[in-house]
Amino acid sequence: MSLKKSLIITAGLLASFSSAASNVSLAFNNDNIVLGYDIELQEALKVKGDFLQTIDNGYTVDTGLYAFQDAGATFFELGAKAMRMDNDNGDGYALAFGGLGGLRLTEEFSLEAEFHYSPEILAFGDTENYSQWVFRASYALIPTATLFAEYNYTTVDYDNMPEERLTSDFLFGLAWVF
Repeated sequence: MSLKKSLIITAGLLASFSSAASNVSLAFNNDNIVLGYDIELQEALKVKGDFLQTIDNGYTVDTGLYAFQDAGATFFELGAKAMRMDNDNGDGYALAFGGLGGLRLTEEFSLEAEFHYSPEILAFGDTENYSQWVFRASYALIPTATLFAEYNYTTVDYDNMPEERLTSDFLFGLAWVF
């Protein structure tokens, strides 16, 4: 899929999520684009997901259900996400468990770390294992807009193939809160 098609799909997804989402984000660099959404269902339950398009390795789309706790200076999420991957070395599905932990250093500035893992037993198609690490620094410009920089390291193992690094890049983005 070309980068132009990815941008058009991303713009359409962004427009469709904006009417129902609590948070929509867009991050990119020269080789990757990530569209994310986060919808609070109840006081401590949310649905969130991402669409990752890489210029060299196809795409990954996921959505998950998370329990979350915001305790002032710290915040946590724990849950699972289902994903579909269509990459150069294969395609498949996986169910990954993980979460996120964060620390607010000031009212505007926060740091977060996120991890997800899917073992071989929960991966289907060509996929055997999946892991993702994300480290993010965020700065709230105004109550409805946050700038962020993140390092995203995502790998997947395929049947009879070595581990493939989907992305290990720094991305810059903006999140809109509704």
